[in-house]
Amino acid sequence: MARICMLDPLFYPYQGGTEKHVLEVGKRLVKDYRHDITVLTSRLPGTLAHSELDGIKIIRTPSLYLDRLPSFLPPPYTIAPFHAFDLMKQDAQIIHIHNRYWYHAATLGAIKLRKKKLVLTLHNARPDGISFAADKLGAIYDLFWGQRIMEMSDRIIAVSEWTKRTTVPKFLQDKCTVIYNGIDVKHFSSKVDGSVVRKKLGIGKSPLLLSNGRLVPQKGFSYLIDAFAKLKKDLPLAKLVIIGKGPLRPALDSRIEQLGISRSVKFVTGIPETEMPLYYAAADLFILPTLWEPCAVALLEAMASGKPIVTTNAGGNPELVTKACGVLTAPRDSQALYGAAVKLLFDKSRLERMGKASRKRAVDNFTWDNTARKTDAVYKSI
Repeated sequence: MARICMLDPLFYPYQGGTEKHVLEVGKRLVKDYRHDITVLTSRLPGTLAHSELDGIKIIRTPSLYLDRLPSFLPPPYTIAPFHAFDLMKQDAQIIHIHNRYWYHAATLGAIKLRKKKLVLTLHNARPDGISFAADKLGAIYDLFWGQRIMEMSDRIIAVSEWTKRTTVPKFLQDKCTVIYNGIDVKHFSSKVDGSVVRKKLGIGKSPLLLSNGRLVPQKGFSYLIDAFAKLKKDLPLAKLVIIGKGPLRPALDSRIEQLGISRSVKFVTGIPETEMPLYYAAADLFILPTLWEPCAVALLEAMASGKPIVTTNAGGNPELVTKACGVLTAPRDSQALYGAAVKLLFDKSRLERMGKASRKRAVDNFTWDNTARKTDAVYKSI
């Protein structure tokens, strides 16, 4: 058993891909490997300073919560001036950082002063193909600071081979291990009945396309909306549901109105985690039009739910989605997204085969149990 302090700038009740990773891996490290896990995070509005979740102790340090930022910095962001002081109080053998874009000199100084072992998980690869500002600022950050964190780390974990290849300098790759994100294959399952969601949203038996992600440029939702408008000409009854919120919502609403498809597109937010599988189950096809993606948990959720996939070949997507599971297209290509989706929706037998292949691949390769087991092996190695 080891005492481990995980550093994640945001944590539950905030829900994102990194937060889900920390929770799912953390609770398994507590239950199955008997580690003592503490998460040190920012205190968000309405949360307690100290709490516990699934055996994980949570300490929330006072912070300023910012939910309006420039477009190249997806919100939210927190400023926690006393974070390093709270870190110094932790009696941990291993410090595990889960976001290199938040932890700076004071954090690293506290770790070095206390002579702790350091593990860094790269949930985000170096920005590439998002926008000029995001790409350049990301490269500059890694050159002057991100690489310093990697150099100081005893071990580095990357969530995909693409993340490792594009982000970790060659002279540091020997201490980098690839451990993919996971999924709860019992919670997300092809046996779930999604009819209640179809009824709730008034979709009935219409063809349903589903997507899930923050409404930020890197997710490429504008290309999905353009593709869906083309698809409506072939399948007039088709519906599109996008799970997510973010700063691009007004622009996306405007584009949907301009294309005359507002009656067929629904944005959904605030879904309890217990109900998420119902939305995947309701869909005929899952589409993720992302421009940049290290290791998309949303793809794994759809695959575990037995859904055929249409996504781009950006980032780590091709490592998750094989040809048996779905179709990969080039990023920023609404015509390609449309072509892939319409062919699948008119080929029911292919949809069924791909759905079964998606489920099998998720169960065989991408469970949180696998992720926790490999993370435990990294801890033992140091």
